[in-house]
Amino acid sequence: MVKDKNYLGHRERLRQRYLSSGYKGFFDYEILELILTFVIPQKDTKDISKNLLSHFGTLEGVLKADIKSLCKFNNITERIAIYLNLLGDLSLYSFEDKIKKENLKLELESNDNIQIKTKKQLINYLKNNIGFSKNESFKVLFLDTSNNIISFETLFIGTIDKSAIYPRKILERVLYHNARSIVLAHNHPSGNTYPSRKDIELTSSMENFFKMVDVNIIDHIIIGKNSYFSFLEEGII
Repeated sequence: MVKDKNYLGHRERLRQRYLSSGYKGFFDYEILELILTFVIPQKDTKDISKNLLSHFGTLEGVLKADIKSLCKFNNITERIAIYLNLLGDLSLYSFEDKIKKENLKLELESNDNIQIKTKKQLINYLKNNIGFSKNESFKVLFLDTSNNIISFETLFIGTIDKSAIYPRKILERVLYHNARSIVLAHNHPSGNTYPSRKDIELTSSMENFFKMVDVNIIDHIIIGKNSYFSFLEEGII
């Protein structure tokens, strides 16, 4: 019973610290601990938070972890896992909303596509969108003659290799959007963003194919949880 009294007092101290100065000065486990107090009402959440961070590496890693993976931990129910995922998704929602507001006057044909001006914005968008995904996703960014973004689409999901990616499918979307250039992007769920032999072969074959139809591949970006690899920056394209 002593432990119960201690954790109740500890929760209140965490909340008062947050009310006083926000999350500044908190350790990651304390932020997660405070978050969990709202969905785990009768337990000490410190050990739960530390165990989650030890497994997933970072607070962002916990909030973007697969629901089934989260539910393998003691005291994490599906309801709690969904709550954590929702908080993780809010960062992408906030990012997209910010980009839309910053580029409101630049949106093409009054559509609802995300308009990205800088490489940093693109990397942040990809990281939030697919960087933490458990499955590989292959995305294509379609650009007009002035390198304005027309559309950003996920075209393939699953293991990425030359046999799985169909240039004709991408070409169909290029023609649909009347795009003159494209950026290829996919994620590595392992977190290691160094290109595999298949990644390099895929990029080379795509580059050769699209040269024949006068479409320029500006870059191929491999994204992970904490890093990225740019074929353009490394001089491969």
